[in-house]
Amino acid sequence: MSTPHVLASNGALSIRSPLKPTVNGQRTFDRLHLIDDKKQFTPNLSDQISAWGLRNAGFDYNLVAVFGSQSTGKSTLLNQLFGTNFDVMDNSKRQQTTKGIWMCRDRDKNILVMDVEGTDGRERGEDKDFERKSALFSLASSEVLIINLWDHQVGLHQGANIGLLKTVFEVNLALFGHKSQENANPRTLLLFVIRDHIGTTPFANLQEMLTADMQHIWDTLSKPAELKDRKLKDYFDLSFTALPHKFFAAKEFESDVRVLRSCFTDKSRNDFVFKPAYHKRIPADGIAFYMKDIWEQVQRNKDLDLPMQQELLAHSRCDEISAGALAEFNDQAKPEKCQIMAGKVISGFGVMMRAWRSQALSRYDREAERYHQEVYKRKRADLVERLDSTLSLPFFRQIQNIHNDVLVSFKAEIDMGLNIAGYNFADFNGPCENAVARFIEGAREAVITEGDPTWQWADELQLLKKDIQAVIDQLCEDRRKVIIGVGILTAVSVGAVMASAATGS
Repeated sequence: MSTPHVLASNGALSIRSPLKPTVNGQRTFDRLHLIDDKKQFTPNLSDQISAWGLRNAGFDYNLVAVFGSQSTGKSTLLNQLFGTNFDVMDNSKRQQTTKGIWMCRDRDKNILVMDVEGTDGRERGEDKDFERKSALFSLASSEVLIINLWDHQVGLHQGANIGLLKTVFEVNLALFGHKSQENANPRTLLLFVIRDHIGTTPFANLQEMLTADMQHIWDTLSKPAELKDRKLKDYFDLSFTALPHKFFAAKEFESDVRVLRSCFTDKSRNDFVFKPAYHKRIPADGIAFYMKDIWEQVQRNKDLDLPMQQELLAHSRCDEISAGALAEFNDQAKPEKCQIMAGKVISGFGVMMRAWRSQALSRYDREAERYHQEVYKRKRADLVERLDSTLSLPFFRQIQNIHNDVLVSFKAEIDMGLNIAGYNFADFNGPCENAVARFIEGAREAVITEGDPTWQWADELQLLKKDIQAVIDQLCEDRRKVIIGVGILTAVSVGAVMASAATGS
């Protein structure tokens, strides 16, 4: 069966392979733990390049990497495609097998293959630092980056690694974009391999969705002024392929993998993936130094050790710091917010929220003020807005809860007074003033920023006064009915006595 091709939107050929298995018993090379799970770069890469027989290869080699969500069969795919011997997942355990970044040589071609730790793994939990750095490193080092994902993940933010790709694109542009502007930085091919494709959603539709996602990421990036007109195709080509299920359609899968392999090995093919434009032009004997330097740049990126592109890097770091400060604030405020939403008045609400808000801003200032000042200030204003937005609902619910508590207390005070002999029914001034004073005191305490119209409570005070007046009006009406009723009873009793007296006389 011939292999259909679909042209990607930026001109790169898209491969739709139907594939067959690698032959058992073929030789494999030793693999190398390039970067371990502690983020340490191996000192042995240079020696391993020699052991793989590539030291004198000059530019006659290629480099490919894979990344994607954990447990999507990345290592299995690489072993099938390139005859490598990366560890694969035990399906009975469903746990992480690739930790850090591993490298191996293709079984018979001068192709270096990197197996990158899966994203979204439970082993690292919320720690996304290594995930971002390893993805950026792969992008900066490789000619072809295979993005491995399941058919059903297309269109999902996390599953398709859309969020991670945005970060990678942004920081890649910051670190290496200036080189591309000088026409010194080659492009990279992003090859999306859609796994377990059963045809429910046509391949062309999946390609269209992924292409639109990539373009949207690029269009929404924060770019420095000198790079604002740069396009996605200036840095990346996009290509797509789909593979059937490895177990339920084993023969088709193996056949398709063989066809896909030829796209990496047969230079006569129109869809040969290792285009000259993708090669980083680093001699093979310099790979170890180049990759070590790239990893060091990626590592230093978090602390903004790169003077160039400071503004763009500041966007990334300030966003990260802001998100951390906001998350800490939300964790602190969550118990009180739950109680407030349940109708409870929280004593000292304003003091707590002002303190936690101040802590969040102080944390942001402490970590972010060293970055580009305009970005730092703009992101700080955004953080203030997000903090205030988060506080807005509980603030107004606190005000409403104070209103309700004050009204209940006012009714109880009036009811208690009415049961006391000699109570001056007309004298509501005292209880009214006490109720209003209690509300004002509680509302003022809850204000987050004095003088900011966001935290106004005057409307709620007017509603409280109306409710108090309604209570008074109802009590007056009830009292009037009692008085009228007593008057009628009295009149009836007097009439009866008079009638009895007249009869007796």
